[in-house]
Amino acid sequence: MEDTDPSNLRLQAAKLLVGKLIPSSGTTTGQTADQVTIVQFNETAEVLYPLGDPSGAGATIDGIPANGGTFIGGGISAALDELTRSGNKPDAAGIFVLTDGADDPPSLISDTIDSINRAQQAGIRVSFGFLSVDAEEQDSRITSAILSSGGTFTTVNTAEDTSKLVAQALLNGLVGPPQTGSVPLLPGLKTAGMLSQTSLTSFSYAAQSGEAFNVTVTAIDNIPLKATLKQAGQTSEIKSAVTDTTTGIALLEYTAFSTGNYTIEVSSASGSKSGLFAVQIGSSLDPCKPSNSTVPLPSGTGAIPSPTASTVFTAGAVPMGGNAALQMGVGLSLMAAFLEMF
Repeated sequence: MEDTDPSNLRLQAAKLLVGKLIPSSGTTTGQTADQVTIVQFNETAEVLYPLGDPSGAGATIDGIPANGGTFIGGGISAALDELTRSGNKPDAAGIFVLTDGADDPPSLISDTIDSINRAQQAGIRVSFGFLSVDAEEQDSRITSAILSSGGTFTTVNTAEDTSKLVAQALLNGLVGPPQTGSVPLLPGLKTAGMLSQTSLTSFSYAAQSGEAFNVTVTAIDNIPLKATLKQAGQTSEIKSAVTDTTTGIALLEYTAFSTGNYTIEVSSASGSKSGLFAVQIGSSLDPCKPSNSTVPLPSGTGAIPSPTASTVFTAGAVPMGGNAALQMGVGLSLMAAFLEMF
């Protein structure tokens, strides 16, 4: 962590997100204050900030170090205990994990999968933000468990982009029942998807007039995929591509003639298939500059589909990004949110 995030950008991003939550002093009529808990983990897990008002969490975040091992399941379990302990019955809850590595030793992977499954059974989404030059480093069974819980698994390659992982998770929603519509995408991020045998998987992207963008679909499991680009709300396709038999990659390139929303559909290219894949947007615009933001973050209850929530924020030795992604688009007024950062 000292090498991957020497400027402690992860902590800045963590504090920005906690700042978007509603403290008890900031509620208006009909609102319920958010809650947050901070869990630090390395070889073990420790609750640094018991579930409570987000207004007091900043100082705890400042003290998180950048060393130690990687026991992701331990952090999730500690967060889950905070959310479900006696007297703690949140109407909506979620866990957001940020890590730059896989469980070490690998024998701990089963603990992480079990903890995600327990969270799902409790109605708690688990989302991951993963920083690695090789997203496939993470065990695919963990990715499948995350997606089954209704969470997102999103990756970046540099610490400067890590806070965009937070923006992506907010766009998808951190709490409540899993969304059934298209998964929103931000440029520069790689987001995992899971194809079932009975349906396609849909993603959405908002492009600006004149923006040149490309869509890369990569098969994680060995299945042939078809990627189709459409104008949102239209049935006819703009273009499509099938994954290469050697690389497992399908590429779509397009220039938007006007500002608008697009849909990316991923389906099986050969019979009924199921498996994991990843979708990534590349853009001619700089997604780190608010003036060039292609996807405005939602405000109000659009980001979080629930009027009340407790929020888990587990932070540890993880490479967070800068302020850019949280500044993209309009400001946020979250009715409810859940965050856990490792």
